[in-house]
Amino acid sequence: MRIVINAASAKVGGAVTYISGVLHALPGPESGHEFEVYLPPETARGLTGLTPNVDLIATGVGHAPLWKRVWWEQVTLRRRLRKGGADVLFSSGGFGMFRCPVRQVLLVCNALYFSRLYWKQLASRYPLKKKVNFLLRRWHCRQSVRAADVVMTPTRAELEEIHESGAIMRGHAFVNPYGLAPDAVSRPRRAETSLAEQGTRVVRLLYVSFYYDHKNLATLLHAVRLLNGDAARASVQFRLKTTANPSWTGAPLAPTQRDDAKLVREDSIAPWVEFVGPFSRDEARRLYADADLFVFPSLTESFGNPMVEAMAAGLPIVASDIPVNREICGDAAEYFSPLSAEELAGTLRRVAADPALRRRLSEAGRRRARAASRWDQHVSRIMEAVEPEVRSVQSSVLSKQPQTAVPCAPLLKADN
Repeated sequence: MRIVINAASAKVGGAVTYISGVLHALPGPESGHEFEVYLPPETARGLTGLTPNVDLIATGVGHAPLWKRVWWEQVTLRRRLRKGGADVLFSSGGFGMFRCPVRQVLLVCNALYFSRLYWKQLASRYPLKKKVNFLLRRWHCRQSVRAADVVMTPTRAELEEIHESGAIMRGHAFVNPYGLAPDAVSRPRRAETSLAEQGTRVVRLLYVSFYYDHKNLATLLHAVRLLNGDAARASVQFRLKTTANPSWTGAPLAPTQRDDAKLVREDSIAPWVEFVGPFSRDEARRLYADADLFVFPSLTESFGNPMVEAMAAGLPIVASDIPVNREICGDAAEYFSPLSAEELAGTLRRVAADPALRRRLSEAGRRRARAASRWDQHVSRIMEAVEPEVRSVQSSVLSKQPQTAVPCAPLLKADN
């Protein structure tokens, strides 16, 4: 079977983590399958050690304007499918081909287009040009869901959001949690000395994420200011280390970018925040090992890779109270209202002051990490979806999916 994988938009962040995990877990030549993979040049250069039946084809279309990408996906790629004798198209970027000439599996990996919270708080307030662009992309994603033979989401929460949005699925839909690399589970954790030091104590907060508006950096920054409001007299200081840098040149333009960059420079916030990254896998391990608490304030997510990495590292987690985060972390996190800096600050202060609570969260996170799927299991479920015997399946298996989500792969650094 010849399977074409469209990952032309996998340029940075979680998209690179995902496609790397999938490609390294694809079955070898003995399976009888051949894989033709379209990737951005910078992502293709960073992929080594793949099986010989995986053919990487570099394309810069992921950096092109929307209309050029749509033309490539709907016209150019269609011609290549027919000419190359493809049997299946796996669209991994959330946008699929309409009236695809072969069986199509679509991964819906961008929750922005189905999140009511994101639309209410951010997208509905966009400038006109940005709003039109967002609405076109949302329409494209919804039509892709309708056109696909198989729709796959990494969490139950995202699949439910798609259903609740009114998007029509004519084919088979299922939840396929991302995988966790074997070396991600046994990461060393330093002894908890910083929370029990004499004199002024420092609580080291960590937020690992690619910057974008839905990552909700502003709420976290306001919380850091509240936590350190009277630092001269405080017995505990909260210092944040994060990769969500609004001034990073590789970050996509976002309506919140200018305000967040300005907020970071304020005297009441700047001394307590350090921006770091991007990181290699080994550097990421050290980052998690050096932290005391992991914070994840995102307004919406498809999966939330960094929370999984934090659980594997045994870090106590404080996360925004959204369905995806509860599905991923379960009892391994304490939750706060995603738009309340006051509630976030209070939750962080409470967790930092309670050794028994931190220990319980850490142990719960490690248990969830040990129970995780691996990338080969994730890929096996994809392969089951593309095999001919499942073509007649036309009903959603949402009700058959497990309640607990399974974590994913460690943070990777994309070449830029």
